[in-house]
Amino acid sequence: MNELTRKLLEEGWTLEHYPDYVYRGRYDEGLEYKWEHKLKLVWQTGCGLLVKGWTVATSDAWFMGVQYCPENGNPLLRCPYNNRKCEHIPEGFPLPMCPCRLTDQPYDYEASAEKVSNDRAKARRKQYMEITGGQYCACVVDCNGYEGGRLEVRYDVDKCIRTRCKNQFCSIRKKPRDLTPVNIFYDIRRTWKTRTGFLEETKVAIEKGVKVFPKPVARTDAEIWLKVKKAEYNPLTGQTIIRPHLTSEDRRQEHFSDYHRTWPGYDYFEFHYEVENIRIERRETRDLLQDLRDVEDGIEVVHASDLEKAAKVQKRERLAKARQAREKKKRRQEMLLPSAWEYEQIDLFTKGAFEANHGKSQ
Repeated sequence: MNELTRKLLEEGWTLEHYPDYVYRGRYDEGLEYKWEHKLKLVWQTGCGLLVKGWTVATSDAWFMGVQYCPENGNPLLRCPYNNRKCEHIPEGFPLPMCPCRLTDQPYDYEASAEKVSNDRAKARRKQYMEITGGQYCACVVDCNGYEGGRLEVRYDVDKCIRTRCKNQFCSIRKKPRDLTPVNIFYDIRRTWKTRTGFLEETKVAIEKGVKVFPKPVARTDAEIWLKVKKAEYNPLTGQTIIRPHLTSEDRRQEHFSDYHRTWPGYDYFEFHYEVENIRIERRETRDLLQDLRDVEDGIEVVHASDLEKAAKVQKRERLAKARQAREKKKRRQEMLLPSAWEYEQIDLFTKGAFEANHGKSQ
């Protein structure tokens, strides 16, 4: 039972006869304010800011066994100053939420929490305009109420690529951007080494023209992304600058190779892959002479674009076969199902047979 119900019961009201500004709540929780009455109320924070009734009309929360709602006279309001150390905020609250109290003072915008929030929003907007120059920038983020709600600059080229930034001038680096659509291409060299008895065999295959990004990106972003990856590269880890997307067969052979390393006098199997020839290009270019030289050296050469086209062709063929199978199944079902006229003839035949048998039985 909330405090509003207790107060009205002390005044002589009952749960069946109550004032017209309240109503009987659900689940026998007592009496609650009507919505139109909540809008007329004026609340006040612990620091003296006035709050309109509609701002906390839907406030209803439980914390440490206490219900914070208008009926209990303690609805919660997000602190407009985002001050986590405020003495009026209950201890242990995960967010700076301030319990309000009902007041008889008329609402004054100049002394309200709404004015404080609007002023802080204008200050953040002004700060954002000063940083970005009026253009959208994904690298300027809000602290979401933490640390005073200030703006922070967190430059991340992955954000620029993910949001497909089209700004001709970077407001963070203070430099112009080259928006020419490019991509980062690289080659994957796969090497298989096997030994069976005294026979050793080495097989090499190169997959050329593998793309890092599924869609083209700005040249400036691609160059910065590649520089960041090179700066993060640690040769002691044994990993490459670009971690390629390994197929299921690559992962299987890599795992198999871990358990069949070189042992003196035993058969062994090794699988290695290496990333090489990393370059930034507008579109994939092919060096036919180099491909022929690689083939002459016994290296199997394939291009990622050819594999992608072949996969699309196989998918179209697979979908076409499935569509033909569905149509064939549908035609077979239509041939088995009788028409409306045939249904009528079946009903007449069944009716005649029933009457004939019924008459004989009589």
